[in-house]
Amino acid sequence: MDLSNITFNKNHKLEAAAKDAATGIKLLTLAFAAGVLAIVLALVASQAQTSNTLLTIVSFAFSFIAFAAGAYGAYLAATALDWAGYITAAIMLGAIIPYLKFLFFIVLLAFSIDLVRKAGYVFSFVGPLRKRATP
Repeated sequence: MDLSNITFNKNHKLEAAAKDAATGIKLLTLAFAAGVLAIVLALVASQAQTSNTLLTIVSFAFSFIAFAAGAYGAYLAATALDWAGYITAAIMLGAIIPYLKFLFFIVLLAFSIDLVRKAGYVFSFVGPLRKRATP
């Protein structure tokens, strides 16, 4: 059995990190949208003439979705970027703070997209990562 022509993927760590970062980007984008929607629904519920319990409950649900998706997406993106554990924990806890989380998410999105591009992938919100065509 001749094993002389076996090659190994030298970029395995970078490509695995890019895939985790891409999943984190998708979750952070979902968290961003859910957070904005939760704020809008809360404002609409507060401006209503009558007590609108349903809008308040839906707003709370979107807020919880934003926290859960944001915390897990931040964890995936920060670990893919190989950031220190205390920074990752601080960013995950930052998903609780209403307006500061948007700043955290934007920073993570920028760094994560850069990591995906360094690994040679093209990011898309729909579907898996695709390798960038080389000229």
